[in-house]
Amino acid sequence: MKPVFEKIDPSFGSSFTVQVFDNNSACHISNWHVHPEIELVLIKNGHGKRHVGNSITHYSDGDLILLGAYVPHASFSNAIYADNKEIVIQFKREFLGTELFDKTEFKSINQLLNKAQHGLTFGHDVKDQLFDAINGISEKRGFERLLTLLHVLQNLSQTEDLKTLSTFHKPTLPNPYDQERINAIYDHVSDNYQKSITIDEMADIVNMTVPSFCRFFKRATNKTFSLFLNQYRISQACDLLIEKNLAVGEIAYQVGFQSATYFNSQFKKIVGQNPASYIKSFHSQIKHN
Repeated sequence: MKPVFEKIDPSFGSSFTVQVFDNNSACHISNWHVHPEIELVLIKNGHGKRHVGNSITHYSDGDLILLGAYVPHASFSNAIYADNKEIVIQFKREFLGTELFDKTEFKSINQLLNKAQHGLTFGHDVKDQLFDAINGISEKRGFERLLTLLHVLQNLSQTEDLKTLSTFHKPTLPNPYDQERINAIYDHVSDNYQKSITIDEMADIVNMTVPSFCRFFKRATNKTFSLFLNQYRISQACDLLIEKNLAVGEIAYQVGFQSATYFNSQFKKIVGQNPASYIKSFHSQIKHN
């Protein structure tokens, strides 16, 4: 499913957005979407499926997630748990000027935001350390709110206790023409991953020879097109494994694999476990929360 673009307006009197959602708020609408804002989410209460890029995992109370600009994701909250509550902070990278995070003093934050293009989740120590600051940011205004956000980002940038969520990331390229090519490639895969997709076909779409296409895609994404396509298909398979009561072989064909054996080998290579273990692990996490 192609992500829907979400337009976000900054909070009144602020250059960025702070929202508190609960069980009765719109946060339980699990739409697959993107937005140009970087997003920091603190789950105060609640648990459920966390879908970021091509990663589908389980979130629980206290989780802290940082998502880069245009990272496709579904809303984390849901309507199942009466005490569900989350705090969401959203800001554009240039919200304080186009060059702020390029300054020497912001070097570590800049590196953090680059890592966030794959989605990040943080360990218990840093979550506990920053819980009060993030929890209280909605009560602050103006300069104090801004300082709190910068304080939180600086602390997050200093920790090594973090985990990358997704291998899926559409790069932002400096050349607009190259960006159009990448967009066309990603859109075609999103619309046609269930069918056979060849390198020749992709090269034709962006008016390149096959060797030029392969070099361009590897340079832009740091991966081969075949690996990217398999990762995308496996991400769709993860969703189906959790949401649908279908046989693994049927899911393999639904996401574009012609061989169930090859699907299983790629699933284990990309996810780190076979499909049956993945389903068992996911539901085990839910049971323990």
